[in-house]
Amino acid sequence: MVVDALFYSVALASVIGLSSAYSVSFRRPCRDLSPECLRKTVQAALPTIADGIPDLGIESLDPYELKKLQLKLPGIDIAFSNGYAKGLKTCNVDYASFGGGLFETQMHCNLTIKGKYRSSGRLLLFPINGDGESIIKCRNLKLHSQLQLGSVVRSDGRRYIDIKDSRIEHGYDGRVMYSMTNLFKGNPAMSNAVLDFMNSNWKMVAEEFGTPMVEFGVKSIMKNVKQLFDVLPIDELEKL
Repeated sequence: MVVDALFYSVALASVIGLSSAYSVSFRRPCRDLSPECLRKTVQAALPTIADGIPDLGIESLDPYELKKLQLKLPGIDIAFSNGYAKGLKTCNVDYASFGGGLFETQMHCNLTIKGKYRSSGRLLLFPINGDGESIIKCRNLKLHSQLQLGSVVRSDGRRYIDIKDSRIEHGYDGRVMYSMTNLFKGNPAMSNAVLDFMNSNWKMVAEEFGTPMVEFGVKSIMKNVKQLFDVLPIDELEKL
């Protein structure tokens, strides 16, 4: 039962934003540990788990409220505010596997980040002094995750899942589209020229500056995973 609980909790609470595995509205479509059953379970859980459980301190991840995010990147500072990110609910799960305490899954997602931004510094070849609205759309973003799991008995005498190690990688199997206003304050022509460059060279821009944003999202996801495992012992997870 420990192995089954380890799988199930991770399948519901894993890489993409485990947030509402405790919801009674979700039931497993199958109960074995085959890769196909694991894939179906994670896929079926996505719309439920992205909603969050405020009573357990687990935030919603779709939409995810982006109150303030400051990024200090090579040569440029960017601050996002009053925005949101969405799309986790509709990710397509490619595969999932569990064995030897290692849960692994891969999925592809279409994500949108929208909000206000301010920036100063240099974006590749261009000096930037921007303050406006931004929409960033990531199409077919690949997320590959590995969680090494164990269990630990805490002071209440109950056994909980413990994340021994985690690794999450991303790749761009689709493309990234940028829509940003006022990249150069008071100079619409230059703003449009830089925006055209960003979209024509989207992969270069994404690989240079996108990783910190992805890492921010991963930290938010893993925070929810850890919170879920901290508040729900294995015997509670087995009831789902």
